[in-house]
Amino acid sequence: MSIKKNIVVAIKLMLLSLLIFSIVYPLLLGGVGQLFADKAAGSIIYQDGEAVGSRLIGQNFDSDRYFISRPSSINYDASTSGSANLAASNPKLQQRIAADLKEIEAKYDPGNTAVPVDLITESGSALDPHISPEAAYFQVDYLSQNTDLTESELNSLISEHTDGPLLGLFGESRVNVLELNLALEEVLD
Repeated sequence: MSIKKNIVVAIKLMLLSLLIFSIVYPLLLGGVGQLFADKAAGSIIYQDGEAVGSRLIGQNFDSDRYFISRPSSINYDASTSGSANLAASNPKLQQRIAADLKEIEAKYDPGNTAVPVDLITESGSALDPHISPEAAYFQVDYLSQNTDLTESELNSLISEHTDGPLLGLFGESRVNVLELNLALEEVLD
């Protein structure tokens, strides 16, 4: 092949690649995104026309009338995703966990009930919006005292908002804290 033919082939490949990766591929992704518009837009939850959070990003609930989320070393700021990633042997992590455990035990007065691990440990991203059903049920007695709802009513809310493993096989049961707190708010109003 001559140099001229090589240049023509290279230009054709470049133009084809430009067409595929600059036009076809983005349009295809945009089209697929429209099929899953809620997820592509961040799974935002709206209440009375106002965005209150995302199904995918945890947030802090500091009112005595709400279920609490997992701890987050980045204050649930999605722009800085990634936990502190401290080793289990790291003294900073041990101190933080001990302080969180002491605070939760003082606040929730569990007696002989062990504090669920997800209330004192953060997820790998520090953004996980879920807690285990056990962590939600752990908070029922405390919330019952602070909301005038019965333990039975709170247990029903948790049960209604518990998602099982994906396809019944993958992962564990989980409760989205934002969705649970929004349902709690609805019952309280």
